[in-house]
Amino acid sequence: MVGRVGRYDVLGGGRLLPGWLRVPGRGAAAYRFELERALNDGPAAGLSALAVELDLFSTMVGDLRLTSRVEVLRERVYVLIENLRQLGGALHPPVLSEGLEPACVSVAERYDLRLKLDLPEHELCQEVRMRTGLLVADHLRTLEPGTAVRVRVRGRRVVRVRITEQRPGSSVRRNLRAVLLCG
Repeated sequence: MVGRVGRYDVLGGGRLLPGWLRVPGRGAAAYRFELERALNDGPAAGLSALAVELDLFSTMVGDLRLTSRVEVLRERVYVLIENLRQLGGALHPPVLSEGLEPACVSVAERYDLRLKLDLPEHELCQEVRMRTGLLVADHLRTLEPGTAVRVRVRGRRVVRVRITEQRPGSSVRRNLRAVLLCG
C-alpha cells in the first residue's frame, strides 16, 4: 500500500520510496542534542570523577595486588567513558554545533570514508543545518570503510541534499536524496 506523509510518497509501514532518506524531524536535533549533553554531563562526568578517585586511591595503597586490581578497574572505567562518548556522538555529533562541514568530516574520518563535500557558500538556517548534519551523519555511519561519498547541499528556503556513494570494489553509484524546508 502506498500512502503520503507530508509531501512525500511512502511505501506501507512508513518506508520511503527507494532513493529517499528519512529527514530528522524538527524537534529531533534539539532532542538528540539534549540526550548527548545528558550522557556527557551525567554518566560520563560521574565516571570521570570515579577514575580520578581510583587514581588517588591507587597511590595510597601499599599492597601490590590491590594496586593492580585498582588499575584494572580504572581501565574499565576509561572504556565505559569512551563508550558513553561514542554513544553521545552517535546521537548528536559534538562538532555539529561548529557547522555542517566539521561534523561531516569528523564522522567520515571516524568511519574511514572518502568524503567530498559540495556545500553552499551561504549559511543555512540553524534548524536546517542541524537536521541536515544529523541526516548526513546518520547515513555516513551506515557505510562500510573505504566508501567514496559525495554530499551535495543546495538551496536556501528549500534545501536539497544529495548523497552519492560508491562502495569499495563496486562500480555502482547509489544516489540518495532528501528535501528540508528552512523556517
